[in-house]
Amino acid sequence: MRSVLVLGFLFLFLVVMIPVHLILLLIGRFNPELRYRIGNAIVYWAFRFELFQTQAKVEVKGTENIPKEPVLFVSNHRSYYDVLVIHTTSTKRPGFVAKKEMEKFPLLNWWMKDICCVFLDREDIRSGVEMVKNGARLIKSGHSMVICPEGTRNQKPDMLPFHEGSLKMAERADCPVVPVTLIDTDQLLEVRPGFDIRKGKVKVIYGKPFYIKDLPKEQRKKAGAYVQGIIRDTIKKETGQG
Repeated sequence: MRSVLVLGFLFLFLVVMIPVHLILLLIGRFNPELRYRIGNAIVYWAFRFELFQTQAKVEVKGTENIPKEPVLFVSNHRSYYDVLVIHTTSTKRPGFVAKKEMEKFPLLNWWMKDICCVFLDREDIRSGVEMVKNGARLIKSGHSMVICPEGTRNQKPDMLPFHEGSLKMAERADCPVVPVTLIDTDQLLEVRPGFDIRKGKVKVIYGKPFYIKDLPKEQRKKAGAYVQGIIRDTIKKETGQG
């Protein structure tokens, strides 16, 4: 029943809000920043409602670590719910780096663009360069971004390797990187076969920010592994594993 309610709300939201999105497109022609602000506010409350429907209890730690300026959040990736959790708890209402396939979903892709999402074709090197350039441009204009360097959702005990090029956006924008640790978001959806949404408790922990340029030279070359190490240590501390 919970899955039906969540999917029903998503469908109604996408259809009923078509006129609103068209207005946002018109606004964006004259004032892109206003379009993003309105779009983010609408999506924020839609995500809050979806979490309420799911009966997800979200424990948040470390928001005091998030700087006032725009940042690149770098997170592990366990569930579709990661997007909802980060967007509603990070205080930034950030955009996301999404796989290119998501751009093909009608209506949903409109709203992704309304909240500053950028799309990445993982098979195309040129697409990666464009993603870095577009993401850095958005950060410089005042919008925080989120990237999940594993490249896909992963429910295994350990994370997949972080792609090293994933932090180039922060390097180009010269912005702080904030490690984000997500725990048990997959319990809401992915751990069971099919689209079976269950209520549950999840944690999101925001780590201390850093600039890539401040890392030692060898760590700068492997910034992805450096952030992954922070997230792995946080998971061990929070779960008592290891």
